[in-house]
Amino acid sequence: MALVLLHGLGTGPEAWRPQLDALEPDRSVLAPRLRLDGGFSIEREARRLWGGLPAEPLDLCGLSLGALVALRMALDERGRVRRLLLCAGFASLPLRFRLLQSAVGTVAALVPAGERGDLGGLDRATIRAVFRAGRRFDVSEELGRLALPVLVLVGERDRANIGLSTALAAALPHGRLETVPGAGHVANVDAPEAFTAALRSFLHADDPQP
Repeated sequence: MALVLLHGLGTGPEAWRPQLDALEPDRSVLAPRLRLDGGFSIEREARRLWGGLPAEPLDLCGLSLGALVALRMALDERGRVRRLLLCAGFASLPLRFRLLQSAVGTVAALVPAGERGDLGGLDRATIRAVFRAGRRFDVSEELGRLALPVLVLVGERDRANIGLSTALAAALPHGRLETVPGAGHVANVDAPEAFTAALRSFLHADDPQP
């Protein structure tokens, strides 16, 4: 069974290298690149990714923006996902976070490309579209339909997302929350061994013991 890893904003498939190195000897691991452009929407990206993935059931893991896309994918095609792992994700943003994200997205789009750090490779229209998609994302009324096991991870230093992740795990019928010791927002890079251990344990929870 394949495992699909979806990266966050400001990183790419290469950010999953620690997990790819650890997991690929035992199973097929796919790390597609999200298509970020001025027409980006989470719904559109979920449909696009499903169109290029194997038809058989798979495990799905997403971080930050990738977690939102993964959650939308699981809701759209529930029979195709066996287990779902969401890191630094949410079901919807409270008003104060939407306002903050709007301000951050506006400022990031206005900053010259050479000074945008991890977002430097994105044009202004793309930055606006991605931040707008995050503000509008709201699946809180749909979570009850997810009968599959879901692990919600959050870095112990990711203060902005701890509350959101806690609420997400509590709202899921079979959700479970874990913190990643020593990690910030990009937990798979900040603490790769702890992240991979949590991922591996979750994915193999139902495997027969030797």
